[in-house]
Amino acid sequence: MIKSFPFNAVYDANGVPDRAYLAEDFAGYFAKFIGTGVYPNPATGLQVVAVDGDMRIRIKKGYGYILGRDFENTDDYIFKLDPADGVLSRIDRVVLRLDYLDRKIKPILKKGNYGSSPIAPALQRNSDAYEIALADVYVKNGVISIIQSNITDLRLNKEFCGIVHGVIQQADTTEIFRQFQAWFNEQKNIHEGDFEKWVNEFKIATGKKFTDWVDDLKNSLDPSEDIAARLQMQISENKLQLADMATLKDRNTNVKYKLVVINGEPFLEVVGV
Repeated sequence: MIKSFPFNAVYDANGVPDRAYLAEDFAGYFAKFIGTGVYPNPATGLQVVAVDGDMRIRIKKGYGYILGRDFENTDDYIFKLDPADGVLSRIDRVVLRLDYLDRKIKPILKKGNYGSSPIAPALQRNSDAYEIALADVYVKNGVISIIQSNITDLRLNKEFCGIVHGVIQQADTTEIFRQFQAWFNEQKNIHEGDFEKWVNEFKIATGKKFTDWVDDLKNSLDPSEDIAARLQMQISENKLQLADMATLKDRNTNVKYKLVVINGEPFLEVVGV
C-alpha cells in the first residue's frame, strides 16, 4: 500500500474531512528518525536511586521516548518494594511501559520471582505494550532496606533501554555498559574476597596470640597454689620494683632522692639516708 502524509483536509458538503490521521500515524513517522530510550540530558534523567533507610526507590526527573511517543517525569516518582523473603532473593525491574490499551506511558515496578539465583522479569514487547527497562533492583533475602549498590542501572544498555538518538545513530553503548558492569563485578568480588581473607587471618592471628598468652599464664602458675593470692603477690612485688626504680641513691653520701615533676620540670627530692 502506498501512503503519504500529512496534507490538509478538504471538507465535503457535510463538513467531513477527506484526510484524517491517527496518533499511530504520527508516532510511526517520528519513530523513523527518533530512537527509543531516555534522553541523555540531564545525566541523572530517569535514574533509579535508593531512598536511604527503607525499601523505597525513586525515579529521578527526566524524559523518555518510546516508538514515537514522548514521556516526561517532572518530579521524583516513588516506588515501595515488597518486603524481602527470609530465605530466597529476587530481582525487581523498573520499566517504562508504553501501554496501547491505556494510551499512556507509565513507570511500572515488575516484581521478580524468588530463587537462590534469581533473574529479572522479562520485558513485554507485543501488540499490547512495549517496555524499556530503567534498572534492576536486587532484593537480597532478609534485607529491610535497599542501598544503591543493589541497583543496576540499565539506561545505557541498548538491549533494554538506550539513549534517544537522531537519524544518524550515536555510538552503541551496550557493549560499553557490559564491559563496565563486568569490570565492576570483578573488582567487587576481588575486594570482598580480600576483605574476608583479611578478617579470617586476623581472627586466627589474634586468637593464637590470646591462646598463647593464656597458656603461658597457666604454665607460670603452680596448680597447688592459691592463684588469686599468687597474682596479688606478683602485683605487689611489681609495685615495689616500680617504687625502687623511681628512687636514686648517692653512693658517696648514701642520701636517697626521689624524682618528682613540678610544673613540668623534673627535680630530685631528698627522701632519706
